Amino acid sequence: MERILVVDDSEDVRLALATILQDAGYDVVEASDGEDVVPLALKHRPGLIQLDVAMPRVDGFEALRRIKAEARLRNIPVIMVTAKGRAEDLSMARTLGARDYISKPWADGEVELRVEWVLQAAARAVGI
Repeated sequence: MERILVVDDSEDVRLALATILQDAGYDVVEASDGEDVVPLALKHRPGLIQLDVAMPRVDGFEALRRIKAEARLRNIPVIMVTAKGRAEDLSMARTLGARDYISKPWADGEVELRVEWVLQAAARAVGI
């Protein structure tokens, strides 16, 4: 079972994403701030990280920078999840190494589809 780290400062959003992902057969670990991403990812070794952009202490962009700077984590695919659907945010996420971007509110089935697509692409990249 693939593990996904869901990082969002909104408890409601974390619950919604965790429920969707668990119903799709994934194991979910949750965090409420970007400050927690690297330690939790090192501990739980997720196959994918879903990362909110706007968080109070460490935002998603800085958390993504930290993930990509850590050799043991840099190959974990990241999907940014945010209410900010601005083109410059999408561009920044891709520049920093995010594989995909989901805007809130998401459409029915979108989270599962994007997660599956990113995980399959990551598996193909390493020859699985």
